[in-house]
Amino acid sequence: MTRVLAIDPTTKGFAYAVFEGPGNLLDWGLTQVMAEKKNALCLKRIEALLVRYAPDVVVLEEYDGKGSHRRPRVRSLIRSIKSFAARRYFRTRCFSRSGIRRAFAALPDTTRHPIAEEIVRRFPQLELRLPEVRKFYESEDERMSIFDAASLALTYFAAKEKRPEPLAEAA
Repeated sequence: MTRVLAIDPTTKGFAYAVFEGPGNLLDWGLTQVMAEKKNALCLKRIEALLVRYAPDVVVLEEYDGKGSHRRPRVRSLIRSIKSFAARRYFRTRCFSRSGIRRAFAALPDTTRHPIAEEIVRRFPQLELRLPEVRKFYESEDERMSIFDAASLALTYFAAKEKRPEPLAEAA
């Protein structure tokens, strides 16, 4: 069974999800680093995850893809994670936000919150992490990054299997 470590960098650190196959969520979390050298500290924590889980592939967001609005520091962190993983002989795959939306195309709405709700439907252990739908004037809840990481991993499995049908069931 393929083990995937999906990482979603945030402004304060990163979120991750570890899957062993598309139906087995092993671990997830949100790591914050409050320091000047955020990227270096993030890489140190990611190294610990790589050692602990020994994934077959590390999955990240393709920040140049359509729909991505990543800050320069986060873009730099994604590049560093890819390089860091490659130096340690871990394969990496990247998917754009539009690629994730395509993987969940059976949902009536493929924005982040409905995708997160679909992930909770499949993995009820994440239910307590799901934030309320945000108002347009509110900042994004950091817990959404856990669902972004999970959606990256599930998109990887969908692409790997070259599924003709999307990940979600039609409502």
